[in-house]
Amino acid sequence: MLPGFKVLSSFLFSIPVPSGMILSRGFLLAAILVSFQIAYSDDGSVGDDALRPLITTSELVVGQNRFAFGLLKSGKLLEHADVELRLYAIDGQEAQLAAELKPAYQPLEFIQRGQSVHRHADGTQHVHGSGDSDVRGIYITQLAVGRPGPWGIEILARSGEGPLETARFTVMVLDAPATPALGSPAPRSRNLIASDVKDLHQIDTSPRPDIRLHRVRIADAIAQGKPQLIVFATPQFCTSRMCGPVVDIVRTLLPTYGKRVAFTHQEIWQDFAHKKVFPTVEEWWLDTEPWVFVVDRDGIIRAKFEGLVTAHELDIALQGMLKLNSARHP
Repeated sequence: MLPGFKVLSSFLFSIPVPSGMILSRGFLLAAILVSFQIAYSDDGSVGDDALRPLITTSELVVGQNRFAFGLLKSGKLLEHADVELRLYAIDGQEAQLAAELKPAYQPLEFIQRGQSVHRHADGTQHVHGSGDSDVRGIYITQLAVGRPGPWGIEILARSGEGPLETARFTVMVLDAPATPALGSPAPRSRNLIASDVKDLHQIDTSPRPDIRLHRVRIADAIAQGKPQLIVFATPQFCTSRMCGPVVDIVRTLLPTYGKRVAFTHQEIWQDFAHKKVFPTVEEWWLDTEPWVFVVDRDGIIRAKFEGLVTAHELDIALQGMLKLNSARHP
């Protein structure tokens, strides 16, 4: 495994809320600070009845951040819950409420037909299309953070007529991203394409690899002045409870943008058994997956998404990038 490469298992954070506790603006911040904690496993150790956020965004930086997550309760993913997110600035032993947000539930537009099997990093298998474990949407909001260091997040959720559930956890905010930053040049990678291999399964673990996603090298598209959408994902080797058909979601955009934008899927694992990643993954400094990058005709990164992303979000990013290209290159 690449040094520092971490498989994106679900980041699960939660604590029980003492019986009778009333959650309000007046809730003691000191008590909240003490309760912020993190659990990193998906083994049910925090209790099946506890609300368990499944965080798909691990990289947060000073400034504006897309923050996406799922919610797990009693083994089921909660959809269309009424959710509030509170952001706390932590300074030593003090915490101050910085923002109150209403994350929106965004359905994944792609509807998966039939069943597919993903293999997790520990060798276990997860069958999609099997019921309550399927991911059909995510909660998305924007976090604006003013400084690096620890920040506290409190999520309050109510599903239907059920009780109010609460989970608290901390996140670390960086000065700058470890992955290629917005507005920076995209790495000039010479990723393997269809003409380099005898079988597309050598560079794509999708059940039915799409050759349209393996026609262009990233470096060549930049040299040709071709805008790009690049998805880094491993369809077969699912690494998170929040597995989602990211490559298939990307494919839904091909009919609309395929003639104007080069679409590339970069598989993560060159050798899954030995945890060896493809060189392009290393060149982009990716420690998690999936990632999607939108690159303009000048080779500059204009949008990036970690974890599950909706076709609607990608559509907006592509429209914005193409509009900017037209303005700069009339």
